[in-house]
Amino acid sequence: MLKHILLILISFVFLETLAQKEDRIWIFGDHGGIDFNDTGNVFSFYSPLQGTIVKYTIASISDKGGDLLFYAAADRFAFQGVYVYNRTGALMQNGDSLEGHPAQTQGLLILPFPGDSLHYYIFSKMQHNSQINLYYTVVDMSLDGGLGGVVQKNIRLTTDSITQRLTAVKHANGRDWWLIQQRWDQDEYLVYLISPSGIQGPSRQAVGTPDSKYMTVGQSRFSRSGERFVSVSPNCQIDLLDFDRCSGMFSNYRRIGKYVFSPENSYLGCEFSPDEQILYVANSYPYPAKFVYQYDLNAPDIRASKQTIMMYPDTGILQNVQMASLQLGADDKLYVSKGNGSGPNSNTVYTQNIDVILNPNVLGPGCDYSTNHMYLNGGRTTYSLPNMVNYALGPVQGSICDTLSTGLQEIKSRISPFSITPNPVKEWINIYHKEDFTGAKEYLAQIINSQGQVVFEKTMSPNEHYISSSYLSEGVYILRLKTKKGQFMERFVKM
Repeated sequence: MLKHILLILISFVFLETLAQKEDRIWIFGDHGGIDFNDTGNVFSFYSPLQGTIVKYTIASISDKGGDLLFYAAADRFAFQGVYVYNRTGALMQNGDSLEGHPAQTQGLLILPFPGDSLHYYIFSKMQHNSQINLYYTVVDMSLDGGLGGVVQKNIRLTTDSITQRLTAVKHANGRDWWLIQQRWDQDEYLVYLISPSGIQGPSRQAVGTPDSKYMTVGQSRFSRSGERFVSVSPNCQIDLLDFDRCSGMFSNYRRIGKYVFSPENSYLGCEFSPDEQILYVANSYPYPAKFVYQYDLNAPDIRASKQTIMMYPDTGILQNVQMASLQLGADDKLYVSKGNGSGPNSNTVYTQNIDVILNPNVLGPGCDYSTNHMYLNGGRTTYSLPNMVNYALGPVQGSICDTLSTGLQEIKSRISPFSITPNPVKEWINIYHKEDFTGAKEYLAQIINSQGQVVFEKTMSPNEHYISSSYLSEGVYILRLKTKKGQFMERFVKM
């Protein structure tokens, strides 16, 4: 049995060492495509996507080696308007009639099943009257000769009224996902845990966001490490929070936006610099001009650190063209999409090219904002870039939740004044005191599973040394002891 558990642990380590290139092919707009597989030679290509009817709602994903798997896009002329296309550009088997709406800024997101290279979730949103709802669909890539097929579709996740913002980040174990959706009708984030057991939740977290009913449109982003989170909207909202990838909890809410509408601060796109020290925000309201701003996240007053790094006048062929998505590429450059749907200036040099911030870790003009930097080979932007997340993010080393990175080596304790014997355990956990760590006081014992959930909790006396483990299923756990002298943790295997 122990051999079986250790083999599982090895497989997790092996998976984490494989290339993680699910974000290397971007499909977007009207025949827009960018290939990031060679980060020293990023190039655009003419994609199969007939995007004349696509506005915002788009997502694409590659396999771990960087080859395109499939993409999904919304058709604004259809009620159930999302279609899934395989890597050849053909409609995927059973890939029609997904719930979806074309004008959702983050209306689609594709996530791999944790620990499963053949199955994928597609999350989509549909607006019914004034309420937006969240759905998921499942793709099986073993079907249709490896081109994939939809096996479940339009499964409703929530009855809550939600915003257009949708993103995700890896759990601290480097395998599972936290799916983040903000509510519209009140100050609440819905946090779903996606593990091999399926989709769990949501947990509901109020963070202190005012005026939630005015924040339907916009984008949310995690920083590269997943430790920072930002949410913006056209109501001049910029909300900055910290995030714990182990517990799935938000904290340290900071309100940067003023929540007073003004055209120059009608935000839509947002993104962190690769080093996570700078925040970029773009406004969506085209008149009298459109802007891209920088905020210094190390400044004593982040709001006051605002700098304008790009301004387009709303005149000539730029009239009614909007700044839309901001997104980091695998080359550590920041890509800026401009669009005007099907308006009179929707197919000009400004939409046939994409802007790029070449040095996004630099404050001020040194960030090198390059206008119309990349020609899209006959394609064009229609607003959004594909909704991407950091698929390559690994475990948080040293976290109590990094249990998938253990490997074959003996499961060693971090420095602590106790050990667990025997380890692996069967019916009982024996707590061996190397020294007095309780201060002759009662202490709290907790057992935490690989998903960061507390599955056992008990207040123990200094003379108690045993905890029954008979109710635990096989796997890897953390024993955490909270005492007057501090917190101490040991990892153990239940067999």
